[in-house]
Amino acid sequence: MIISFAWTTPALVDGRKTVTRRDWNPAYLRRWQQAYDRGYWTHQAWNASPRAGGRQVGWITLTHRPYLERLADMPAADLEAEGGYWQTLGQFIGDRDPATRLAVIRFSFEPLVSPQLGLALS
Repeated sequence: MIISFAWTTPALVDGRKTVTRRDWNPAYLRRWQQAYDRGYWTHQAWNASPRAGGRQVGWITLTHRPYLERLADMPAADLEAEGGYWQTLGQFIGDRDPATRLAVIRFSFEPLVSPQLGLALS
């Protein structure tokens, strides 16, 4: 499976982003959970959807089984793990309902390209 990071790609690539929250429908979350349960923990990381002309930037390896969490229950430490773009939970939540439950995906990242050499690793 693939996951795209769009405007948060810089934080992903430089190692600041290790969690993402997604408004996935239950069936799609179940697919990720089932993949995790079967040992498929590594997935392609893209800077945008392939349909939008994106490209693969690396691989994420899930460090926890994907799960649902209310925005109001998000740990403050996840502000940094989400890329460090927000200073407070209120800023992260924005106009959304704090009771909204989002899929939480925790991962480590491996770049497709070596930043030191600029060479493809695969």
